[in-house]
Amino acid sequence: MNFANVNYARGRPLPIWFAPGTVMLLIAIAWGGFRYTHAQRVLADARSQLTEHRQALARQAATPVVSISPMSQERVKSINEAISTLNLPWPALLGAIETARPRDVALIRVEPHPKDKLVLVTAQADDMPTLIDFMRQVSRTAPFVKVLPVRQEVVLDSGLPHRQATFEARWEDRP
Repeated sequence: MNFANVNYARGRPLPIWFAPGTVMLLIAIAWGGFRYTHAQRVLADARSQLTEHRQALARQAATPVVSISPMSQERVKSINEAISTLNLPWPALLGAIETARPRDVALIRVEPHPKDKLVLVTAQADDMPTLIDFMRQVSRTAPFVKVLPVRQEVVLDSGLPHRQATFEARWEDRP
């Protein structure tokens, strides 16, 4: 073939559907490319989430699981009693007892019963009238409202008799 024999004349016209068909083909190729890249992004996100989930499961398996056994009723009761004992108005109660106590009365024991709002007080003196005066003085001191004797006895200490009395002192919460 020789360049001199090339026919530069206009050839047969393209069919009418050629231009819209080409545009439609290009749109279909572009749409397919978009869908492919979108699917690749979704797949990459799913893989990263799966990796994170596997790592979280591995961390959970690595940490020991501590099981807490339910507490018995006795333990719950003792904890509640300890809390109520700690929540007593200790400064007011002990302050009132110490204020009412004369010099010749020795406190042996102060035993709280917060549920009943009473305190068992055991005191010791040389004679019983001193202990009775002490009980009366406690009943007149706030926050105590009532004092009842529980037990009276004679205690021999180093051969000397001492009188010992136990009484319960009820108190009321006053603002």
